[in-house]
Amino acid sequence: AVRPCGLAMAAPMSYYTPRLLPIASGSAINVIPVPLRRNDPSSPWCFAASLMPPIPLDDNGSDGYDSASSSPSSSTALLPPGSNFLATQVWPSSRIASTVVERHIDPSWTVCELGCGPGLPSLTAAKSGARRVIATDVDELALEMVRAAATEQGFMVKQNNENTEKLGEKRFVTKKFDLTCKDSLLPNADLYILSDVFESAAVANGAAWHVQSLLSENQERNKRDITRVWVFAQSDRAQRDCFLEKLRERDGDELGWTMDHTPDFEKDLW
Repeated sequence: AVRPCGLAMAAPMSYYTPRLLPIASGSAINVIPVPLRRNDPSSPWCFAASLMPPIPLDDNGSDGYDSASSSPSSSTALLPPGSNFLATQVWPSSRIASTVVERHIDPSWTVCELGCGPGLPSLTAAKSGARRVIATDVDELALEMVRAAATEQGFMVKQNNENTEKLGEKRFVTKKFDLTCKDSLLPNADLYILSDVFESAAVANGAAWHVQSLLSENQERNKRDITRVWVFAQSDRAQRDCFLEKLRERDGDELGWTMDHTPDFEKDLW
């Protein structure tokens, strides 16, 4: 059952309206608030980067974006060097993942999204009442965008209630994580989500390795306490079959993609 989270603030006044988002470098990027559901002020939403012309600042150096940080020294439509534009966009599978999370999340779960990009599934999990949410990506700009959206929606505050693992810990956190690195340890979670992360064979193989490592630990757990992994990928993602072939080494040839968007809670991989 989905339990709404009472901490979330109101949605942005205008979805799909470009605005400036100050970033750590001291500049700013153009972003667009993108909701899971249109015309619904209660919908979870995330930021997506926009390459539209820069938004001019007014005489006070502000574009109207309410931020506790200082105003950026300049505005630019370009992303910072080293940033991956693909990691700043909301893809169709991310929307499907978010819809599934909203409908089927267990409020007792800690949810970890791998390769979160703008983090719509993570933000949806927080909005839907997940005990804790961990959004991970290798791209620093994507993580900045997720933190900004989570802060504006009221998810970054510390909590002191029975739904958190420790008193005073943040219910929503971001973490840099490289799926291609086998030496990196994943945060502990009840549910791991991957959506549209298969942009290269290296990422697909790395994701498969981490998923196999996670699920191998389930052999010593009862069904109630198993770690679950939900994977979403568009049919035109060429590397998703590379991911699938790696996982078939564990689950056999019967493993495949499905258009059924109702999770099978009896399975650890769906």
